[in-house]
Amino acid sequence: MRVPYLAALRYKEPGLRKREQWERVWERQREEDRTGERLDIKVPPKYTGADFLKHSYWSNRGKLDVPKERFVSYPGASTDNDPSLLLGWAGWNHRDQAEALVNLLMDRSSVDGWSKDDPRFVPLLAGLQEIMPWVHQWYDAYDEEWGDNPAQEFQTALNRGRADRNLSQDDLRAWRPEKKRAGRKKAAV
Repeated sequence: MRVPYLAALRYKEPGLRKREQWERVWERQREEDRTGERLDIKVPPKYTGADFLKHSYWSNRGKLDVPKERFVSYPGASTDNDPSLLLGWAGWNHRDQAEALVNLLMDRSSVDGWSKDDPRFVPLLAGLQEIMPWVHQWYDAYDEEWGDNPAQEFQTALNRGRADRNLSQDDLRAWRPEKKRAGRKKAAV
């Protein structure tokens, strides 16, 4: 089973509001870790099946949104020549996920020739922004094997991608997929 990389592709609006609460809790927990000061952190609400866009996402994530799927999907990130759904391994750590997104951003720009104002870049940048707190938490130091500081490298790519497209953090947070229009089926003649 596969689940999309980006919260806006997984959740309905109520689920996205719950996700925002969870993100605030995670930030407060990071603050506790940084300061050593115990904070009064309220437990956010658990997810329900109604929070997810598809039942399969719910069945693979559950009430705490814990990934149990095998693959992560990247809808809309395929090349123009091959529109097959791109998949990644759900077992990638946050650094690997950020690297995949940065590589997609670079490839679509330099290899596939997407113009910088192509709207398909926005969800990729939103996905990168969404995982950056985790990248900063776990990979914000020089890594000899990596040859650099992964968090700084990916943050630079995110900042450049946003600046090139005149997008703010709020623009990325507010991005939602275009709603599909339900059309009438043509009558058989």
